[in-house]
Amino acid sequence: MKRIVIAVLFLFVSTSVFAKKIEITFWHSLGFHIKDVVEDMVEEYNETHSGVKVDAVFQGLYEELQVKMMTAAVTRQLPDIAQVQYEYLETYIDNDLVEPIDRYLDEEMKEDVPEIMWKLVTRDNQIYGVPFCVSATMFYYNKNAFERVGLDPERPPSNWNELIEMGKKLTADTDGDGVTDSYAMMFWTDGFYGLAPVLWAYGGEFFNEDNTRINLTSDEMVQAVSMLRDLVYKHRIMPQNWTDWEGGQAFLTGKLAMGFFSSAGISYGEQNLPWELGIAPMPEINGSRQTAIGGSGLLSFATKSKKKRAAHEFIEWMVNKENTIRFHEAIGYIPVRKSALNSLTLKAFHRDNPNYRITVEALSYARPLPQHSDYYKINVKLREMLERIFLLGGQPLEELRKTEREINAMIQ
Repeated sequence: MKRIVIAVLFLFVSTSVFAKKIEITFWHSLGFHIKDVVEDMVEEYNETHSGVKVDAVFQGLYEELQVKMMTAAVTRQLPDIAQVQYEYLETYIDNDLVEPIDRYLDEEMKEDVPEIMWKLVTRDNQIYGVPFCVSATMFYYNKNAFERVGLDPERPPSNWNELIEMGKKLTADTDGDGVTDSYAMMFWTDGFYGLAPVLWAYGGEFFNEDNTRINLTSDEMVQAVSMLRDLVYKHRIMPQNWTDWEGGQAFLTGKLAMGFFSSAGISYGEQNLPWELGIAPMPEINGSRQTAIGGSGLLSFATKSKKKRAAHEFIEWMVNKENTIRFHEAIGYIPVRKSALNSLTLKAFHRDNPNYRITVEALSYARPLPQHSDYYKINVKLREMLERIFLLGGQPLEELRKTEREINAMIQ
């Protein structure tokens, strides 16, 4: 009997001491103000889940992470989990690097994530990841600049005509040297992300129905690009020769009063801008209000069954009700759970932080960005086209025709 007791005690001690945790590697991305929030969440997970150890590794911006992921894929050293931009998803599917996760998701979670967010990680009716960072294009403006020219800082432009009217008051030669040095508006030449809300407002689409050809010469696209170009050459409320970087710096220093930005920049703007930041819905264009949502999801690349289960448990924890509210309050990302969106906690936060409320309301007029396996190659062409139109004065229809031919020859 004594020997049995000793054996049982030995078995208990050895199991407790030598039981090995499941270790998971998690590669994450984005700016440093987001990095700290993510790593705090991972640390909390590790402290509250004794059987799993998640190693969070920051990999820089989206583009840097993508390069590292593709290198890791070649050497078969992908992480167990990665934060992947939605527009990169086709790359992983086409190369059989990720599998559908529908069978791992319980019905409660499927129901609690808004349908528009599932669309971000769904291809051919199969779900490949879980929405994590969801941002929308929002209208940012400088409340102090509005006050200086006699505009109501609580009444930003609600439509494109008001934007132009207010923009003329916000554009000025502030030092009296005869050269305009303070502008109202900047349209960043970031391809799909910038063009989408304007094109959609005119009722246009980028691709044909089966996504095999891009259509840049539609009446809707010509109207959209011409209207944007008019900000520079007709209304003169947008600088002609500023690069995107120069425009960003001008906005930070107060030399630019309005612009389209991602909602992921709200907390950074409120904490670091030397003036009061206002967030508003996208102005109506052609009687329609549109915005694009994007960001990144969490994908599992684990291959062993135990790691797969642990990876999906960790992913679901990262996007639970409490954590998605936390992410919203800390950064500005839109909560990915209906239970969070409808919670009293969020409503109380929005009473004191109205800028964040505007981002959640944007879901009512939001759409996911287009999906295409050559998304980034196409986007480079769109950016180059917009630079020729805005910076060099190129004619919209001519540039649209040229770019349409180039892209369709590339994706055939």
